[in-house]
Amino acid sequence: MSKLVAVKVRGSIDANQKVKKTLQTLGLEKKNQARVMEDTDSNKGNMQQAKDYIAYGEVSDDFAEEIGEVGETVSLSPPSGGFKSTKRQYHQGGSLGNRDDMESLLKKMN
Repeated sequence: MSKLVAVKVRGSIDANQKVKKTLQTLGLEKKNQARVMEDTDSNKGNMQQAKDYIAYGEVSDDFAEEIGEVGETVSLSPPSGGFKSTKRQYHQGGSLGNRDDMESLLKKMN
């Protein structure tokens, strides 16, 4: 079974209250913080709601253990080479939203 990892990419100063509350629920208060979560519909829904401020995706259980325990928020370094774009979704050439290669982004941030 796989785990989900979310990383806050953008600041949430101009976000609406609903998105700010969702980011608090996810435990992502500062940029470059990551959190490992169980792969549930509830977590996926929260991540989808905050997709304009976070990058998220599935990772293997072994890789998730390297980052931290489930539910633990960890601070990471900015990725080497920087983010592609913090204003575009992943499928549009940016860094935000659901990613197929979440493990490669996290390797750049360690």
